[in-house]
Amino acid sequence: MAATMNFFRAQDEARGRTTKLVVLLVLAILVLTGTLYVLAVLGQGKLLESGELEWFQPKLFFATSGVALAVILGGSLMRIAELSKGGGAIAVRLGGRLVSGVTKDPAERRYLNVVQEMALAAGLPVPLCFVLDHDNSINAFAAGNSPQDAAVGITRGALRNLTRDELQGVIAHEFSHIGNGDMKLNLRIIGAIAGLTALAQLGYIFFRLAGSVRGKNSAPIALGMILTGVVVLLIGSGGILFAKVIQAAVSREREYLADASAVQFTRNPLGLGSALKKIAGFSGARREASEAELEAQHLFFASSGGFLESLFSTHPPINERIRRIDPAFDGIIPDVQPAAVSADDASPVSRAAPVASAAPPLPVAASRTVPTDHQIQDSVGFRGRISETLRNASDDPVSAMGLVLGLLLRRDPTLRAAQLSKARNLAGGEVAREAEKFEPLLRALPAGSRVPLLDLSMPALRQLSAEQQDLFRQAITQVGYEAEDGLIVLLIQASMRRYLSREKNPPSRPGDLAAAYALVLTAVARTSGESAEAQARAYRLGAVVLGLPGLDANLLPAEKVDLQKVDEALAVIAGQSVYDRRKFVRACGAAMLHDDRAEPAEVEIVRAVGDSLGISFATGVK
Repeated sequence: MAATMNFFRAQDEARGRTTKLVVLLVLAILVLTGTLYVLAVLGQGKLLESGELEWFQPKLFFATSGVALAVILGGSLMRIAELSKGGGAIAVRLGGRLVSGVTKDPAERRYLNVVQEMALAAGLPVPLCFVLDHDNSINAFAAGNSPQDAAVGITRGALRNLTRDELQGVIAHEFSHIGNGDMKLNLRIIGAIAGLTALAQLGYIFFRLAGSVRGKNSAPIALGMILTGVVVLLIGSGGILFAKVIQAAVSREREYLADASAVQFTRNPLGLGSALKKIAGFSGARREASEAELEAQHLFFASSGGFLESLFSTHPPINERIRRIDPAFDGIIPDVQPAAVSADDASPVSRAAPVASAAPPLPVAASRTVPTDHQIQDSVGFRGRISETLRNASDDPVSAMGLVLGLLLRRDPTLRAAQLSKARNLAGGEVAREAEKFEPLLRALPAGSRVPLLDLSMPALRQLSAEQQDLFRQAITQVGYEAEDGLIVLLIQASMRRYLSREKNPPSRPGDLAAAYALVLTAVARTSGESAEAQARAYRLGAVVLGLPGLDANLLPAEKVDLQKVDEALAVIAGQSVYDRRKFVRACGAAMLHDDRAEPAEVEIVRAVGDSLGISFATGVK
């Protein structure tokens, strides 16, 4: 138990130190820009009648500190915009190759399976998976702006040398980065460094311009520009140096946090610890890192190269990381041997997939990314209950579109033919044929398998072009009008909006907020199909968690609740703050779990609520 509590304490301490470091970085930028103003006042030498320097000069302030802040902010925003194209774009920039969902390579197949299992267990979207074929070291990374556009990558050396348990530990570490918001934090720090770089470049521009000044009185002007350039360049360069030290310190703290979370995630400290030992003992030839890799060093699982012990190292000393996971570590690093991938390891549901029983289970942390043992087993079980044909289809963009549309098809041949005609016109004949082919298998899906199947399909659907995605959304709307199950329509539309939309925030509309809360909460409570008393109890429990005065204390009549109205009500709630939306998803989760169990239909509607509001489904069950 003592060891377990150390992990909780490590998480809390890492989060606290990260906050302090980020605040320090912001203060440093303000001090640097203020320093420019102070130097400008000293250089101008303007005195008051008392003979003292005139420090209060608003025009000079805006001409120095104001301009400096504008340059820093502009440089930051430009860099952030460049890196905001999603994790896939960053992975490609690092030299990554997107792993095809239909790959036959056993090591890549095992990698995809582990990522899918971890995503389903954590209640996070399945990220795109990349391999750095040119890199024979043992490493991995996570990139992106949010869980919705995340990508994970792994080196060829990691695929070749890690066992499945070790790979689970590494991937769990990367999922911890995704769930803890580290990617967004890294993006902001990179933006700050880019802004300071722009300030230093401004100083260099003054140097260049000074050489082009011509005229009778050019010498004083050129000298002034040179001095200004020196000051700006030195301050900007000093800021870059300080910011990179802060970036490295923040990254080291987040690595400790991700290690602690990964151990709880897998319930298997041996896997992550063994992977770290292999990294420490790796003796393969290291190639020189590219400029893009050096810039993104903080994204990776471990530092490679010679600056591990440096002030600028983005990762803690690897032996210290191992000791925090395995206090009995004696410092002996084994030789690294390639890990053979058995057919069992690469199978869709490997017997190795459940967490090793040798490690005692750890309590679930407060982190929303950490699943329970039951969730981990379920993530493997759900994939096992989906037929191999459907699993394979979910990996191909065209087949994945067919799967999603197939979930909407009617039993009646005439109505189904009309739906397929709409699908053919909007999504294409091949997609319509796939939908028709998969419809019998989809109808036979075991209860609770529709959400995992949608999750498995999302990486393939994210590979569609913007035009293809727009046409596909239109096809879903048109085909969905005739669907017999309104809940699956709501679920699919919500998933598409959240995971494929180019908009950062969910669509919203004005309306009566209390009425919207009551309507959606009623829909969740009535979805269980239980007795009226049980539904009323579920509603009341959700209302208590929401804790809003004026909320209708009783269930709305069934005739006042339909899924079209639910969708409209969700658009009203979507206009609220992230805090309020998260609180409402928790309220829906409480209603779902009023009897300590969740029926498939309840899971689907709460998932649809979360996706519509841009909030992780895991929030509703923690």
